[in-house]
Amino acid sequence: MKNRYLLLFVVFVLFASCKDKPTKIVAETIAVKTTTDSDASLAMTQMIAPYKSVLDEKMNVPVGICVATMDVGRPESLLSNFVCDAMLKKANEFMPTDFSLTNVGGLRKSISQGEVTLRTVYEVMPFDNRLVLLDLSGHDVLALCDAIASVGGEGVSGITFGIANGRAVDVKIAGKAVDKDHVYRLATNDYLSFGNDKMVPLVNNLKIYDTGLQLRDLILESISECSSVASVLDGRIYEK
Repeated sequence: MKNRYLLLFVVFVLFASCKDKPTKIVAETIAVKTTTDSDASLAMTQMIAPYKSVLDEKMNVPVGICVATMDVGRPESLLSNFVCDAMLKKANEFMPTDFSLTNVGGLRKSISQGEVTLRTVYEVMPFDNRLVLLDLSGHDVLALCDAIASVGGEGVSGITFGIANGRAVDVKIAGKAVDKDHVYRLATNDYLSFGNDKMVPLVNNLKIYDTGLQLRDLILESISECSSVASVLDGRIYEK
């Protein structure tokens, strides 16, 4: 690309420097000497090596044991269930909360069976998303469930429903049908609170509380508290 610009510059100068129409244009390609990619990569590797060594030492610290591999997927999954259960538990430490929601797209890696390290937690949740609590009318809760159903499911806890023809059916919170006139409290992440990932009904929240707690720290705490980490599939979202 640089050579192309150089060639055009030479042609322009030839035109600009001639009073009469030029009868002959001569151009020459001049190679631009640069550091090769391999040299640059080596230099960068050498520069960051001391920092990487210190970081690796911290990131490879064991924080727990996973009983069985927890994958992430739809309509429900072991990892999304585990994370949402942890979110709901933590939210209730701040104030009474009815259910929780997170987007499976925000969980970037499964947790394999065996030793879980701090690096694993960062790989699962590389974003600095925070736990927020939203007050939603029952009407918007049902609309939210339809939004979740339209994408085939997301991570939830404290709420159950089926998916039929892309819509949510038989929606229940704490085993009871959702009351459209009741106000429910949802624990989710700040990213979804803006209606991202098609969770548009969340922008209709009546009130929002920002806990300031990062989901990554919440997940780390939940893993560290247990001698062994496990999750179950319990049909909280199911296909009808």
